Amino acid sequence: MILQELNRYYERLLADPERDVPARHWSVEKAAWELKLSRDGRLLGAYQLTTGTGKELRRFVSLRVPEHTTRCGTGMLPFFLCDNAAYLLGYDEKRGPEKLASAHALHEAVLGECDDEGAQAVLRFFEREDRDADLDEGVRSDLAEGGGFAVFRLDGDRGRLHERPAVAASWASYCDGQAAGEVVGQCAVTGEEGPLARLFPQVTGVPGAQSAGASLVSFNLQSFESYGKSQAYNASVSEAAAFNAGSALRQLCADREHRVRIGETTVVFWADRPAPAEDLVMLGMLDPDELDRAEDQNAVQEVRAALESMERGLPLTGVDTETRYFVLGLAPNAARLAVRFFETSTLGRMAENYGAYLRDVRMADVRARSLRTLLLQTAPMGSADQLPSTLVNGCMEAMFTGRAFPQALYYAVLSRMRSDHARRNSWDMGQRAALLKACLVRRARLGAENSNGEDGAARADDERSLDVDLDKKRANRGYVLGRLFAVMEHAQRSALGEVNATIRDRYIGAASTTPARVFPHLLHNTQNHLSKLRKFNPGLCVKFEKANDEIMAMLDGPALFPKTLDAEDQGEFFVGYYQQRVDLWKKHDDEADAAADAEDANDETETN
Repeated sequence: MILQELNRYYERLLADPERDVPARHWSVEKAAWELKLSRDGRLLGAYQLTTGTGKELRRFVSLRVPEHTTRCGTGMLPFFLCDNAAYLLGYDEKRGPEKLASAHALHEAVLGECDDEGAQAVLRFFEREDRDADLDEGVRSDLAEGGGFAVFRLDGDRGRLHERPAVAASWASYCDGQAAGEVVGQCAVTGEEGPLARLFPQVTGVPGAQSAGASLVSFNLQSFESYGKSQAYNASVSEAAAFNAGSALRQLCADREHRVRIGETTVVFWADRPAPAEDLVMLGMLDPDELDRAEDQNAVQEVRAALESMERGLPLTGVDTETRYFVLGLAPNAARLAVRFFETSTLGRMAENYGAYLRDVRMADVRARSLRTLLLQTAPMGSADQLPSTLVNGCMEAMFTGRAFPQALYYAVLSRMRSDHARRNSWDMGQRAALLKACLVRRARLGAENSNGEDGAARADDERSLDVDLDKKRANRGYVLGRLFAVMEHAQRSALGEVNATIRDRYIGAASTTPARVFPHLLHNTQNHLSKLRKFNPGLCVKFEKANDEIMAMLDGPALFPKTLDAEDQGEFFVGYYQQRVDLWKKHDDEADAAADAEDANDETETN
């Protein structure tokens, strides 16, 4: 289905006059040089094709040229009218004459019967022994050492030589003739009879894959083959469909408006019809940060309003919600591409599920809620290269389908909390709490939907009580202990100020897993901190004592502190800890403002 939809997408691009995409037997390559030829085949000059200035200088431009394939091994593989100096001029110390001869043979085979004056000029160029006699020594050196592809231009022409109609027709005829001797069969994508592709086109633009490109369809071992077929003949995809699918994938990977990278996974998306407004909405769902690069700020504001509507559960307006989208996740695997996930649905359905995702990850004082940003919390040191692909796949599926988040996400966040205590920056704790809350909320909601009777209804009520802000009535043992730990930490900070290691740095891992081992000791220390605080800030001391007594009253049973907390209660612990922490700081700010207002009022009274 992936190849089928990519094939349809590329056919639509070809039919769109506003999209300049290469047809079959053509590709877009980066050229660094332009060689100007006279009509008798003399090389009049070599000119660099440059864009930008200073540090932004790039010694190439992207051109539509005759199709290139992937060079591998030690064989000779020249390219038609767009190649490097080793093939076009023989500038290779070891195999220069061989490469030049192979390029001459290719151009003779393609243009031998073409009467176009540009084609004849190229043939005369390869026949000359003094083809580069008019070039300066410095230019020759740059061509040999600088690398990059070179294209031809006939002296006096405005266009390049490969763009001449007769030359392009000769190239198309040559390619069709080459395909005539290949294996013929029924295409599994289109159902039509035709030459089958021996190799799938190389897809470039996927970070982490080989720079020459990687293949989406490949068979490189006999264990993958069947019925005596070799290489891509096993896939039974026609050359036309393979080219279309590969070219469409290259277009998507090169288009920042249809591509997002999450860790090592490259996510591309496309619609079943031209839909620029809907595309921007999809881009905003995949990564809202990408919207900052959009030029049309009015459209960006409309998309942000649409995202807010999704979060509130309101229907989308101003876009076609019946537009079907295809979301494909790719990861590099040496010379191949691995398909990590493929989701398809209407924009309206995806928006509905995305709105549920936004509500699930919503957390007090947490602004960054894009999946890419949140998932960085599971990677060591927040490095995108360390982000596990398995998490990306499962989370993307959960975001767009409404299914449960992968268990690995939940345990990865717990592991990061115990290992680094969210000390890298002030936003880590909130984002991790948001992920834990999302996992717990969705698990409870799906469990309630799959249950019958009072048990399911009770679990649904319990799920709804895990809210964005602090819930003082929530009696879950892990949640209550997390709240208590936050009060203890705040009391320590208020009494001692900045210290080398707070109780969070030393004990949060043990407190969230084995409360009975550390909480009695922490309670004893908290009493010492409150005693010290009472001497210089009795009002704040009373505040902490009330909060401490209120929370301790919710710990009932024969043992105040359980010996262990299971994984679900550990998540509740960190959510409760973060929400209580935010609530304490907010209360502190409110009290400070009230005290300041009271002091100002006293000053005005004394002045009067």
